[in-house]
Amino acid sequence: MSTLLLGTDAQPVRDLARALGAELVVVPDVDGAPGHDGTDWAWADALEAWRTEAAAGPATGAVVVAAWTGDLGAPTPLDDLDLGGWVARHEVAFGRWFAALGVAAARCGDHGAIVAVVDKAAPLDCAGRAAETGVADAVEALARSLARSEGPRGVRVNTVTTPVRLTSPPVVLPAPPLATFPGTIAVEVAGAVRTLLGRDAVGITATTVHADSGRTGH
Repeated sequence: MSTLLLGTDAQPVRDLARALGAELVVVPDVDGAPGHDGTDWAWADALEAWRTEAAAGPATGAVVVAAWTGDLGAPTPLDDLDLGGWVARHEVAFGRWFAALGVAAARCGDHGAIVAVVDKAAPLDCAGRAAETGVADAVEALARSLARSEGPRGVRVNTVTTPVRLTSPPVVLPAPPLATFPGTIAVEVAGAVRTLLGRDAVGITATTVHADSGRTGH
């Protein structure tokens, strides 16, 4: 089964593609055009053009989406984000996800599987990450919606969350159950994705797997 990965041209995305043996189709890492902060949504046209073109590609049985922001920035309290900061860290970020998941639905063949892999800090570690947490929650909701809409043709849609790019030890107590926290793209994240893509996961859809060494369970 060939795997298609829809993701930005960031090194962690390429690491995931390599670990999965997937073909990478690059999602534009759009942001505000030079000279303004993106609040006019001018960047949306490029995403829509990419979505139309990419959706016309051949179907496959396994699609992974990792529409990751190249630079997540430092943790920032929500009330310290100005409008431009919010647009860049939340609205542009989710715009990429919306376009990429639309392409995933179009490119996934009948009885195939889609896995969205999204950055998300565990509740104990999410201070200053309101924008990123909002994006992750929205992606999870969109994936559940796609699971329902694509289910009649046998397509499963699930989400994997990872703190790899958002959280570094040491963290507040209690410690994560597994000492491997926060994990790696090539091992913990890729392993969770392969599990959800596998044929043995035939009954799993509209589900979120937290590949975070048990941290979310605290």
